[in-house]
Amino acid sequence: MSITERLVDHAVGMKFDGIPTEVVEKTKHHLLDILGIMVRAKFDAESSEPVTAAVRELGGATGSCTAVGNSETFTPAYAALINGIYAHSLDFDDTHRRASLHPGTTVIPTALALAESIGADGKTLITAVVAGYDITCKVSIAAKPKIHYDRGFHPTATTGVFGSTAAGAVILKLDRDTLQNAFGINGSQAAGSLQFLENGAWNKRVHVGFAAHSAIISLIMAQKGVIGASHPFEGFAGFFHAYTDGANPEDALQGLGQVFEVSNTALKPYPSCRFSHSPIDLIIEIVEEEDIRGEDIEEMTVGLPSKGMDLIGIPADRKRRPRSVVDGQFSMHFTGAVAAAHRRMTWADYAKLSDPEIVRIMDRTHAIQDPEAEAAYPDSLAGSVTIRAGGKDIRRFCEISKGEPEKPLTWEEVVAKFNDLAAIGLDQKRREQIIGCVANIEELSNVKDLMALLRP
Repeated sequence: MSITERLVDHAVGMKFDGIPTEVVEKTKHHLLDILGIMVRAKFDAESSEPVTAAVRELGGATGSCTAVGNSETFTPAYAALINGIYAHSLDFDDTHRRASLHPGTTVIPTALALAESIGADGKTLITAVVAGYDITCKVSIAAKPKIHYDRGFHPTATTGVFGSTAAGAVILKLDRDTLQNAFGINGSQAAGSLQFLENGAWNKRVHVGFAAHSAIISLIMAQKGVIGASHPFEGFAGFFHAYTDGANPEDALQGLGQVFEVSNTALKPYPSCRFSHSPIDLIIEIVEEEDIRGEDIEEMTVGLPSKGMDLIGIPADRKRRPRSVVDGQFSMHFTGAVAAAHRRMTWADYAKLSDPEIVRIMDRTHAIQDPEAEAAYPDSLAGSVTIRAGGKDIRRFCEISKGEPEKPLTWEEVVAKFNDLAAIGLDQKRREQIIGCVANIEELSNVKDLMALLRP
């Protein structure tokens, strides 16, 4: 069997009863986490209203599916697009370190939209999400994410379209031939450019929504008999050959059916690029233990792997003067300064982009490539921090940051994050209903009941 056929069979053959209990519980964490992010982004991300207005103009508000926080309803593809953009707008979404991407932002919006559109049950939703995470992450791992990034691609979007399509196939109960055609169509849909880093553009948010949207387009086309390219992963012009160098397609099959990638996916405690999280952990640890105030900091040096430097460390002059929320999300200098000054890094702290105290610490912050962090990448997104205060240097190294499977957020911490984010748009009673629904999702007879709770 080909690589494509093996991945197809894995997705369409997945059954809820074959998923270990601990994987089901972990999937609930990711579902609740991303719902909270969507709610906050709808009301608080500057890109949300323009995106939603554009979808209205395009005629997308003519269906029956929920775009979180909106009173009108949308077609499944456009609901997935909007929710996908919301899910990625805060950079607070889950991360898979080996795959170097955010699997939930494409997979979950696609699964929710299609499940709502046909009235699927909670068990089917969970099964779809688990399958989608597997395909997204395993394809990205095989594509060698560091090289894929170096080619200018964002794997959350490029490989996310395949995982979202797999999730949608589970919801729609498609056969293997139909999913294989949908994957073939995806070969002409995989996209996501890192050029947004140059000017803090919204492309990163949008192209994740595009992946969720495109997944549904490919599924509907395949259902109607559209023939997709054969061998879209391993073919001579397939994904692994066109989008990266030196890929081993067989790597996409490692642990298939035994290792569920949602279990290897982290939840974020901070709304910023995941490369910044180990340093943020260390900065908060140092300033708390040493009782260092922001004004005490003489110099702060953050060590990152080379890919972390590319995303959040250089060019230093720009990272020290973020001009937008996107700039701030990808500035180690800014997120580190906030952590040093306030012993936290929250979504509300992006209001401090030009705060004089933060600017002063940014000017004293340096990002460097750390050989130890580089050696640990991509198996971990490690980092180091050295803070000079009172004439003394304090250095720490962190290989595994909070939120990773080795240091997971508890259900109570996930609930607290959800409540903090969703309170802007949902009252306490509604939030409690959503939490209870997700906690017992396997008992839910119709996903429409969950999505109704996410409308005003």
